[in-house]
Amino acid sequence: MEPTASLNAKVSGVCILLGAVLLHLFNQTQTDLVPLQLLTIAILIMGGWAFADEMGLRKPLNRAGFICFMVSVVSLAVTILEPAIVDIGKYYLLYSFALLFAMLVWSTAFMHRKREVKLIGGIGALAVSIPLIALIAGHISVAVGAYIGVESLLNIASGHEILNSSPVRAIEAMFIIWALATATILWKGKVS
Repeated sequence: MEPTASLNAKVSGVCILLGAVLLHLFNQTQTDLVPLQLLTIAILIMGGWAFADEMGLRKPLNRAGFICFMVSVVSLAVTILEPAIVDIGKYYLLYSFALLFAMLVWSTAFMHRKREVKLIGGIGALAVSIPLIALIAGHISVAVGAYIGVESLLNIASGHEILNSSPVRAIEAMFIIWALATATILWKGKVS
């Protein structure tokens, strides 16, 4: 008998997928759509919370993934709002790293499930590890470059320009694919 998905799982799957697609779409537009971007963050928070609850929030990997996911959406909110007193680049880096790390941790948690979910988790963990390692290696090389005097080349003026950059596009595209796979297994009731 095919497992049935709970309402929580369905809401989670829809919110995560819808939020991932809208996030990428709004971040790539040339106009500032701050209210819609903040609404998308709210959708992602709802989806992340329902997802972590469905996976079992008392389990350490699920809790760690949820915390990393929340750090990413808070960093995204700061990047979108662009307060003049903060260095947006640091929040952009935190957003990217935390989102990748949340996907890695949750994909690892998938590997503790049944066969189909375990396979999706393994693929997700491998796929997310590559840009995560590249981000860490790139950050180390940037730090070395800043030390030897090329720091001025690394400054980007505004948060919107950062969110429209190629690395963020790639990370968000990966998030969409991860969200689609996650939404599918949630909708089929394979997580609980």
